[in-house]
Amino acid sequence: MEHQYSQSEEFIRYALDSAAIVAVTDVTGTITFVNSKFCEISGYTEQELIGGNHRILKSGVHDGEFFRAMYRHIAKGKVWHGEICNRRKDGSLYWVDTTIVPHVALSGKVDSYTAIRFDVTQRKLIEEELRASKEELDILASTDPLTELPNRREFYEKIDEFFSQPQHVQTFHLALLDIDDFKEINDSFGHAIGDDLLKIISERIKSISQNNCFIARIGGDEFGFIIPNKSSDEVDAFLETVLEHLRNPIKIGHFTRRYSASIGIAAYPVDGNSASTLFKAADMALYRAKNLGRDRVASFNTELKETAERRSQALSDIEDGLRNGEFCLFYQPVLPINQQQGISLEALMRWHHPTRGLLTPGHFIEALQDRALSATLGLFTLEQVFHDVSQMQHKNIHVSRVAINLTNSDFRSETFVDRFFELCRLHGISPTQFCVEVTEGMFLGRDQKRVHNGLRRLHEAGVEVALDDFGTGFASLTHLRQLPIDRLKIDRSFISNIVTSEDDLAIVDGIIHIAHRMGKVVVAEGVETAEQAELLRRLQCDFLQGWHFSKACPLEHLSAILSSLASDSPHP
Repeated sequence: MEHQYSQSEEFIRYALDSAAIVAVTDVTGTITFVNSKFCEISGYTEQELIGGNHRILKSGVHDGEFFRAMYRHIAKGKVWHGEICNRRKDGSLYWVDTTIVPHVALSGKVDSYTAIRFDVTQRKLIEEELRASKEELDILASTDPLTELPNRREFYEKIDEFFSQPQHVQTFHLALLDIDDFKEINDSFGHAIGDDLLKIISERIKSISQNNCFIARIGGDEFGFIIPNKSSDEVDAFLETVLEHLRNPIKIGHFTRRYSASIGIAAYPVDGNSASTLFKAADMALYRAKNLGRDRVASFNTELKETAERRSQALSDIEDGLRNGEFCLFYQPVLPINQQQGISLEALMRWHHPTRGLLTPGHFIEALQDRALSATLGLFTLEQVFHDVSQMQHKNIHVSRVAINLTNSDFRSETFVDRFFELCRLHGISPTQFCVEVTEGMFLGRDQKRVHNGLRRLHEAGVEVALDDFGTGFASLTHLRQLPIDRLKIDRSFISNIVTSEDDLAIVDGIIHIAHRMGKVVVAEGVETAEQAELLRRLQCDFLQGWHFSKACPLEHLSAILSSLASDSPHP
């Protein structure tokens, strides 16, 4: 239906009435006019609204100051704009974008207010959903889903908060807790059991946490603590209590056992003046707790920092040495008692250090505890020994086998063993030309399965396996029965006093007897005198190795030394 208007003012009023929610009140808030859209959205009839006070729509969302500020503004004849939440007759809420225009009479006083509103309820609902979603996402982004503890991100943000506080409340301790042998637990029982253990441990930690102590899971099996305004003694006592609670037996599935953890502590600002330095300090302390035997608390000190810096420098020097070609292999002969058998060699690493001269591994053994660098040196040894054996064949230097010393790092993946067989094919050298030497420690701990599998692959291809430093470990006989061991190398500590010590003589005699009964051969290392060599021959030791015959030498000297030994064998 079309309407004709003689005046533009009437048209404007019609347009507003068709599109907007309109109401007029006097200066006391009494409603004097409402349009149909006002009645529609509020649920009240025109008769219920006219003459009533606008407070009938009050939702309670806005406080009294909100309305007082609004009325002070419009009472001055100024237009007010904002969003208001009102309550319908049925009690439900709705939001309106509101413009209130004061009507100023000829006297200069405001005599009424016209409110023009638009329904924005849907927009406000969407905004609320988005806000709630953002809050939920923020919680998810800052919470570890497994333990429901704060995560690493939240932990760092909390540390930043402490750094931003005034100096007098800034002192706090940072502690890092690491579950002992957690990887072994995962490997032995499965990741589901490992996850259950993490949840139980986190619950135990939370149950004894102190007020204002912030705890987070910062990755894997590592938890972080921020403990403000406590003395070092108080922090130590609290963390010892944490360890005590963790030692209580835990039943997971069908398994009940005791678990332990190690903790490293650093204090701000004494041990570090930034988040990164404080983390490093706590991590060094944690490393020390592990090295001291685990299941303990260790605090950072400057000596740890100096040790870490020396170790870091040593690692860097070794990496430089590898790049600069400073590493090589020396070879020490292993002589058979039976002249019908050939001489073998043991490959031993040497470092031509630019300032310290020729170094044996004993001079940089601490750096070799780095698994990645140790694996790199292992692959270097492998490549170099194949190169050298090829050179021996070219020079008609004939040896029975060449032994390579291995570490756990060589079995951290399949790379080392795969490369061994690849080099056999590339150089045309049989695996039977080699022996690998391992120690008992390699069969203990988290890498034992990889070590077992790798040794079996090598042994099945004809590589001889020797157990080095025999007699110094804890489970040698078990290993002899279960593992593919071909030869035993009696540790030099027993050989050095064999002539004068009845105990050492009895031990060596017993080792040789047991090995022979099990079909294995025996090497005595560290032979330095003719008396030792003669006694070992009488004990029927199969092979002798030591300075009495030859020190380890570079490849270019090997031919001359082997020729000399051929004319001066260990036989009487």
